[in-house]
Amino acid sequence: MMRVIFADLLGPGHVARQRLCRPGESLVWAMYRQTYYYAVDGLDRLGAPVRSLFARGASAVGRGVGELALTFVGGGGDSGNDKAPDPDHLVFGPSGESLAVRAMSGVEPGGRRVRLWALTSERLVLAVRVATPEVSPEPAPKSLLGKAIVFGKEMGKILVDNRRKFGEHVEGEPVAVPDFRAVVEIPRAQIAHVQAGPSLRVLLVDGSGFEFLLESPAVTPDETVTKELTEFWLRRDERLVLGLPPIAGYVGGIVGGSLRVPWTAVSPMPPLELDKLRWPLPAPPSPQDWIDDPTLGYWVEAPTTSSSAVRLADHFAFSRGNARLAASDQRVAVVYPTRLFEAKPASVFTTFAEIPSSAVRSLDTVHAGHSLPARQVVRLTFADGSTLHLRAPR
Repeated sequence: MMRVIFADLLGPGHVARQRLCRPGESLVWAMYRQTYYYAVDGLDRLGAPVRSLFARGASAVGRGVGELALTFVGGGGDSGNDKAPDPDHLVFGPSGESLAVRAMSGVEPGGRRVRLWALTSERLVLAVRVATPEVSPEPAPKSLLGKAIVFGKEMGKILVDNRRKFGEHVEGEPVAVPDFRAVVEIPRAQIAHVQAGPSLRVLLVDGSGFEFLLESPAVTPDETVTKELTEFWLRRDERLVLGLPPIAGYVGGIVGGSLRVPWTAVSPMPPLELDKLRWPLPAPPSPQDWIDDPTLGYWVEAPTTSSSAVRLADHFAFSRGNARLAASDQRVAVVYPTRLFEAKPASVFTTFAEIPSSAVRSLDTVHAGHSLPARQVVRLTFADGSTLHLRAPR
């Protein structure tokens, strides 16, 4: 699980805010999309003109594109291909001269390529990733001695650099913010409205627009975690409210007005020896987009270091994915496996930072950040004004 999460791309909200937003421009939402087709009267799904009766009226103008356009795309057309990738967004309109169609004239439909879409206070933007220039290799040596030297250098690199790799991210290095370049910009004046639902629809003033198909998986309780905590952690008169599996990731946050990413524990921690940390480092901080950083598992906001949320956050920062949150109708606490402390444990769990439920103002699940599909997090709000967010397991 840890390797998969850390290998994720930096989320689109974080990237759009850093790479696309101009000074004074606010971000509404951002998403990565890969494959689009046309659902436009007079065009096939790849944008080529057609004269078939089926193509007439195939646009999504005034209708639910989620059903009509997907039927059109899935059914093929004059240039259909049974092996073509499924779309995750569509361009619709009454004709090939529509605003949306003209805007996408330089963007190839079909195929798979990660693109960044963002809606800001001023415009709708489509951006493509700028490839990192590759360093030209040195000319291959011709002599045996030269070849031996090159071979030795390459072997040295392999032996010296034994850092763990997580997709594009590397142990000990900050997650990089990839560079994107805007290729389509539609001003706000041309956007009639945005409709949210099972899909997101951006309708332009001429009736054309864009349909983004979204899937937002619901967070489901982990039955194994629930069973373990119920059997081995709950007291006789308690009821389990929430139990989470261990979350691998750093803690970030704003405490006492200071931004700290990653957060390090400020209170005394248990006598626990942990292996060397071999994770990538967090990306350059963007507090409102913390959920987009694959290395961050928690976000804390508190007025002081003595706040309840900080007491819990200290343990998650210290434990490196070994501790978990548990909440009953009487208390909230950090729970460690006792085997970490004892060779022959007498119990399954050991509890730290226990806080009575009377100090908890609310415990709920909310959406965080500006990326779509929206990411869910668990939010603990305490009576002292502090808050702890935890990345919901997936």
